[in-house]
Amino acid sequence: MKNRRTFIGGIVAFILLMTIASCDYLFEYSPYQNIVKAKWKQQNVKSIEKLALVDNRAFESFKVGLISDSHTYYDELEKQIDYLNTRKDLDFIIHLGDITLSSNIREFEWYSELVNRINVPVFTLIGNHDCLGNGYSIYTEMFGEANFLFTYKGVKFVFFDDVVWEKSIQDPDFEWFEKAIANDEDNKYVIPFSHIPPWDQQFTYGNELFYNYLLEESGIDLSVHGHGHSYDYAQVYGDVNYLSVPSCIRDELITLDFQADTILIDRIHY
Repeated sequence: MKNRRTFIGGIVAFILLMTIASCDYLFEYSPYQNIVKAKWKQQNVKSIEKLALVDNRAFESFKVGLISDSHTYYDELEKQIDYLNTRKDLDFIIHLGDITLSSNIREFEWYSELVNRINVPVFTLIGNHDCLGNGYSIYTEMFGEANFLFTYKGVKFVFFDDVVWEKSIQDPDFEWFEKAIANDEDNKYVIPFSHIPPWDQQFTYGNELFYNYLLEESGIDLSVHGHGHSYDYAQVYGDVNYLSVPSCIRDELITLDFQADTILIDRIHY
């Protein structure tokens, strides 16, 4: 009887071991653990590599699409993606952050599965909801550095991680940002993008004014943000224009049309 029990126990243990080995994420230590599948790693880096295939030495008119704050609105995001794929005039898409609600690895994966259906490269900023728990670590493995930039057809795109509360820090990396927005290559335009606008309560009053000061000193005309879930376009402090991109639940697409003498902003209801 003892030998039989030992034999049966061994079979059960073997079956359990094989079941675990054949299943992805059957057991999780935490919903916030950092397990990023190889196919989803470094997505922003891969998108930059795709754009690098284009001749970026001289300015040429082009258009990009802006989306934001998809959180767990997967049906609305899928509808937005379906519309994006009907457009043939967009060179790439920028998501202004908050791709998750609670930084669960599943949310990051669901977002990636959806946006990788888009026919053009996608760049994803980090939002404050994406920094909860282990979210910052998951984001950087899945997309790359949270602060990054690239130049495309004579326009410099600067992506700035300005999340502070969820990262338990006082100030974003303004030293990096000041250097990044410098027009050191005689670009036609330099455009900063960040999830949180400077007037949000996450910013201290000093940081709010300092952000705008850096833009004015660098001759920046336009700053683009998410976080507010609705469209807005205004000169909040002075000469700098601030564009707020709506959440996908608004059924809107915002585009930036880079022309030789101006940047046209279009708001499309679909």
